[in-house]
Amino acid sequence: MSGDIFRIVYKSTAAHPPEAMLGQGHIASLLGAARHRNRLADVSGVLVYTGLGFFQVLEGRRAAVQPIFESILVDRRHHTLAVIEMDFAAERRFPGWNMGFLGTTAELDKRLNGDGSCPAGGPKALDQLLRRALLLLVDSPISTPWHSGAAGQDAASGSAARSYR
Repeated sequence: MSGDIFRIVYKSTAAHPPEAMLGQGHIASLLGAARHRNRLADVSGVLVYTGLGFFQVLEGRRAAVQPIFESILVDRRHHTLAVIEMDFAAERRFPGWNMGFLGTTAELDKRLNGDGSCPAGGPKALDQLLRRALLLLVDSPISTPWHSGAAGQDAASGSAARSYR
């Protein structure tokens, strides 16, 4: 039934170089905490990290997704966050994925998805064309209705003019 699932999709710029994010374990720590929190809140999704930025999908009950997103907004590991989608959906795109991960290489994906928190065939199964498309999306300039001054948008605050029940 439409309205049961609330989805937020955003992209942002990484605040630190890949050496710090990966070498110091920030991404692994982030994923561990997100998977635990999301499992408890029945939130699913995927995180894409390119070395330059992030792309993330969060989906679940609105009462569970919104507080998670609010904590993401103040996370200092990224900046220049742009909401791509924030709406209700009929079904989940990532059922069973507490927090899938897609990185710059298949080896990185295997290392960070190797704990069994993603179902078989999760992000590891993405073909190279899809991988490249997602990585390009994250690293491209912001060009979404949410940030282009489109009708129904409060351009000053960056928030949508429609309400969500």
